[in-house]
Amino acid sequence: MFEIRFKQESFDQLFIEITGNISVDDAVAVDKELSKILESQPLKNIRLDLGGVDYLDGAGIAVMRNFVRRCTKLHNTVIFSNVPPAAKRYLDVNPSASENDRDILGEIEGSDLVSQLGQGMIQLRSNAYDIVSFVGSIVEAFWSGLKRPLPRRWDGLTKLFEKAGVDAVPIVVTLSFLMGAILAFQAAIQLRKFGANIFVADLVSLSICLEMGPLMTGLIISGRSGAGYAAHIGSMQVSEEIDALRVLGIDPIFYLVAPRILAVALAAPCLTILADIIGIIGGCLVAGFSLDVTPATYFSQVKKVLEVSDVMKGLVKSCVFGIEIAGIGCLRGFQVRGGAEGVGSSTTSAVVTCIFVLTVTNAIFAVLFYYFPRIWVI
Repeated sequence: MFEIRFKQESFDQLFIEITGNISVDDAVAVDKELSKILESQPLKNIRLDLGGVDYLDGAGIAVMRNFVRRCTKLHNTVIFSNVPPAAKRYLDVNPSASENDRDILGEIEGSDLVSQLGQGMIQLRSNAYDIVSFVGSIVEAFWSGLKRPLPRRWDGLTKLFEKAGVDAVPIVVTLSFLMGAILAFQAAIQLRKFGANIFVADLVSLSICLEMGPLMTGLIISGRSGAGYAAHIGSMQVSEEIDALRVLGIDPIFYLVAPRILAVALAAPCLTILADIIGIIGGCLVAGFSLDVTPATYFSQVKKVLEVSDVMKGLVKSCVFGIEIAGIGCLRGFQVRGGAEGVGSSTTSAVVTCIFVLTVTNAIFAVLFYYFPRIWVI
């Protein structure tokens, strides 16, 4: 008889404990049980404790080696602990499964459509659990920082703010100017037909401040900082620098994630303000050339139609976007397994996830501001 227990030590750490006997009679059952745990907990650093195993024969060794082979295929790392001395040399010498091991355990049956859907739902639930655990770890890290605000822990914040904010100014200015000009050109075609040229200021200013400024800034930060954080932390994960931090007693969430989230959350509203100003100026130039609207008339109309609450809505959205981008980038970095290929895949996943999350968040804010249009009035 055997018993398998597992628990999640952190969002990327899984502990599995096996007790009892693992003989030829129980090998298939143990293998299936470990396989279920592995499929339900992807992208984890696994610590397998064999201290409670009373009997382990050749079939049990095959189960362990098959488990390592599956983990390697899924880019999970495995560390054995409390291995019985007689079995240690078999696991240390060649942890991967051989053809003979597969004969003992049997071939893995293919999954039908229903099984694949079920596995997809299990993986979706596991990913949701990882995200909630990661958010909880971030909140705990910030709370720890507030309780013990040592200045040396935030030494890198200025540098991170510079990389996320100041270094992004040229691309934000360029794209914001072009976006404002494009909006003005599109509006000019229709407004000229009705002799309503002056309303180009309304369209450009409200569109830039409410939607295009925060969203475009968020997308730029996703491509720069979100992807950069995933690649940086992913490289540290591959080279086991994250494990080294844990060994030294340094919380990687507090050391790596918290400063990045704070830096991007501060940089995003600053870039959004800049994007709003440049976008409105771009619309002004096009309005002057194509609609004969003078700059004085244009900015007078902007002053009439644009309220402080409109600008505040965009700033609040950009701050939330910044938190999401930094969090997603760091989470994808921690989920990197394998080598350089894993880092590249995680970087791509970070950008795609950021775009999806920003779009969904923007839609939620649109509905919220529709029903509470003056909630941010100062």
